[in-house]
Amino acid sequence: MKKIQFAVLAGAFFVMLNSANVFAQTDTAGSTAMGAPTAKSARAANRQLAKKVRQALTAAKPAIPMEEIVVLAKKGAVSLVGEVESQDQSDLAAKVAQGVAGVASVNNQLSIGERGE
Repeated sequence: MKKIQFAVLAGAFFVMLNSANVFAQTDTAGSTAMGAPTAKSARAANRQLAKKVRQALTAAKPAIPMEEIVVLAKKGAVSLVGEVESQDQSDLAAKVAQGVAGVASVNNQLSIGERGE
């Protein structure tokens, strides 16, 4: 039941983050104004940043179990959603995420509880 609630929560949060997509204005020639990134390149950058944060969390010492953590990124803002076993793991996850190049802010929404319930 918790896994279903987690999936629904993560899905809802992802939809909320992506509902504010802003597309670059284009001039008459079809190029983006002032070299602004396209929506496609912005999404790719967001995915890449989330991947770098997941890799950093996986490599953290002591280990942070990633089975129930979702990492979302948008324009340098990273959100950690899910569940960890202790406040120490939650704090470490936020600290590690903040240390990744390209991360401007971390929204730590990790809850504390026994994994697997």
